Amino acid sequence: MNYKNLILNRLLSKFEKSKAYLDKNKLNRRILLKLRSSEFPEYDIENTEIKENINSVIEELHKRGFIEYEWLKFEEDNIIDKVWLIQDRIEDIYRNAGRIPKKTRVNNVLIMLREARANISELWLKKFLEDVEVSIESKKSITPFLPDELELIKALLDALRVINDKGEEEYLERVFSLKCFRDSKFFERNLKKRIIDIIKKYLLSGEAEGYSDEEILAQTGIVKVPEQIDFCGGVAGTLDGHQVDFSLFNKGITINSYTAKGLKIAELKSTKKVLFIENKANYIDYTFKKREKDELVIFHGGFYSPVRGLFFRKIYEAGHRDHVEFYHWGDIDAGGFKIFNRLKNNIIPELKPYLMDREAFISQKDYWMNFDEDYGSILKEMIKKEEFKEFHNIIELMLEEKARLEQEAFLL
Repeated sequence: MNYKNLILNRLLSKFEKSKAYLDKNKLNRRILLKLRSSEFPEYDIENTEIKENINSVIEELHKRGFIEYEWLKFEEDNIIDKVWLIQDRIEDIYRNAGRIPKKTRVNNVLIMLREARANISELWLKKFLEDVEVSIESKKSITPFLPDELELIKALLDALRVINDKGEEEYLERVFSLKCFRDSKFFERNLKKRIIDIIKKYLLSGEAEGYSDEEILAQTGIVKVPEQIDFCGGVAGTLDGHQVDFSLFNKGITINSYTAKGLKIAELKSTKKVLFIENKANYIDYTFKKREKDELVIFHGGFYSPVRGLFFRKIYEAGHRDHVEFYHWGDIDAGGFKIFNRLKNNIIPELKPYLMDREAFISQKDYWMNFDEDYGSILKEMIKKEEFKEFHNIIELMLEEKARLEQEAFLL
């Protein structure tokens, strides 16, 4: 074992976490390594050969002016108690350890971030890069949002550039990885979890609770399999120059994302009402048992992906021309209200809630689900916001009863 490098690197790691690293005025504070502790378990005083080997390495480093050391009381020339850096020689110590100084690595990362930000247009990505840059500059340390290795940081920034530039194009996850890194599994192995965390905070603003990693990643158009869109009703238009009429499928149909992108919707035939349904079971039940002939019913799911959002926008533009009414049915809970609000704010300004009021809530009292104070505080914040005005009345009742309702209750 290379004890010289081991000792120097342990000391340098402690130095990089110390106040001395950030402030030169604190260089007089010793960066100390206790040998007979968990900091350096390799120092086995019961093994004479190992102990003397490490002692000789420490003596050599001392002679070179890199460290000072101290013998254990009453064990001079036998057991070393502690060693510490001579900080005036810190640059030489880095070179001798074959280690790039942390400040050099930090400056290299800042250069990479600024170059990446100059080529980013998506606001949420730009905000992420700005926050990381500010954090690194203030702490002189690489933020937890970034990997430790420079090569992986570069790979992360390359992936973010592709996400920024791809527009509405959808990529299968492994195709995305191949495009970015010429390795179909590199993204999943090295970056997927980190990018999902970035999406949660910066694209979804922390409102991704309850959704799978795949659903969250799909917000950027990166998917395991092509998006599937379910609907039932009078959607008519053209696809690749051919007339299509989905009203023929009176029990519903599923199209993939490529079909959804290529579809040009000319009209919503004989449609007076469009109903988006959050839950798949409710969508199926409603389609088979309750849908009227003048209704278009669409499975919404949770946080819709860009491709699904594109399809929703096409539906809205076609229906809006003919003064069709738009409704959304979701859970009577914080998540359901947020999903409704996102669809209304981003695509359908005239959207109205369906079975999401006090009367609907009371009708399913047997299936209420209790919530705790933390959940209640989320609802209290919603009452303060105008954007949730459609639900202020029902939220007040939910807070009184400390209960919420999932829409599956209407199937029972």
